[in-house]
Amino acid sequence: MPYLSRTIDRELDELMAMAAAIALDGPKGVGKTDTARRRATSVWYLDDPAQREVARADFDLASAPEGTLLLDEWQRLPQIWDSVRRRVDDGAPPVATS
Repeated sequence: MPYLSRTIDRELDELMAMAAAIALDGPKGVGKTDTARRRATSVWYLDDPAQREVARADFDLASAPEGTLLLDEWQRLPQIWDSVRRRVDDGAPPVATS
């Protein structure tokens, strides 16, 4: 099935130029991951035990690849939220530039 552009796509394109991190929240199965994946350079699927362990062992996210990182299913590793918040507080640049 082809991807159908949504209002959130335009909003994300604008926000990514200004924000160091963006959280997408909503009901299961509405396309959050697909929408975010289209903008991400890399994805860590935290419902994958191996990728979750890499993130768990790297609180500072030092091993995160350059570019825009999608942390999918972050609720499987709630402390990752603190890691992202710390990077933002420390002055991380916007996730993308226009």
